[in-house]
Amino acid sequence: MTALYVTQWIAAAAAAAGCALALAALRRARAAAAAGTRDGDIADAPAPRGWLRALAAPVAARLRPTSQAELDELTTLLMHAGRRQRDAVDRYLEERVLALVAGLVAAVPLAMAVGGLWGMLLADVAIVAGVLGPKKALELRAAERRDAIAAALPSAVDLLTTCIQAGLALDQAIARVARDLELSAPILADELRLTASELDAGVSLPDGLRRLSRRVGLDDLSALCGVIAQAHGLGAPIGDTLHEYADSSRKQRMSMLEERAGKIAAQITLPLAICFLPAAMLVILGPAAVQLIRALQ
Repeated sequence: MTALYVTQWIAAAAAAAGCALALAALRRARAAAAAGTRDGDIADAPAPRGWLRALAAPVAARLRPTSQAELDELTTLLMHAGRRQRDAVDRYLEERVLALVAGLVAAVPLAMAVGGLWGMLLADVAIVAGVLGPKKALELRAAERRDAIAAALPSAVDLLTTCIQAGLALDQAIARVARDLELSAPILADELRLTASELDAGVSLPDGLRRLSRRVGLDDLSALCGVIAQAHGLGAPIGDTLHEYADSSRKQRMSMLEERAGKIAAQITLPLAICFLPAAMLVILGPAAVQLIRALQ
């Protein structure tokens, strides 16, 4: 029994150490994603690796996608999550290895401590979390960024329209909007600042807008970039084009909200019936049932 307890304590300590290292790696990755890069789509200098990542690098190299389509899909997902470093793919694969090791290490003490069927289920959950956790966290991060950009996009379009109608060039207007949105919408401000830097560096306007659309992966922003690029190519007034786009975008947003409101009214019908029908039947039939019981007694 003593040897069993010692083994359990060693496994628990190893699991705690593995979880702590995995959390530390995840924090460093999120800090690097929040810092981002401001000189291009992908940073020129890779981020420094710790000894833990160096140990996971050989295994992570075997997990690297072999087909170009899978590699492009992973790179796009990383960019949507705000991870634009040159070695972002390698760092993500190392995080997958570390998460898998942490899940395997945590599964052993869970199975030994709980025991039986529940122990095996908890161990399976830990292993599945280690396998699927990194990609799910990356997808959630990308969804959070898209939601934040979608919420700030109408204000950005209005500010951009005002700046262009005031006489600023498009690249100057984008830089000005990025400065104005730095506190209220830092994610969108960072993307616009990067686009303004690319335009200042000599990137053409259609290419800069295409890169912005690819980095964010938001349909509304992609439509906005397409409208601006088309107006610039045809020589149409960009201010008037943005004003018309803002009006149509507001109408589309209102119709979408009205559609959601109509769906909510239909969706809450069944929960209301399930929750209120028993109480209503009790209130209606309760007195009659009490009187019937008294009459039978």
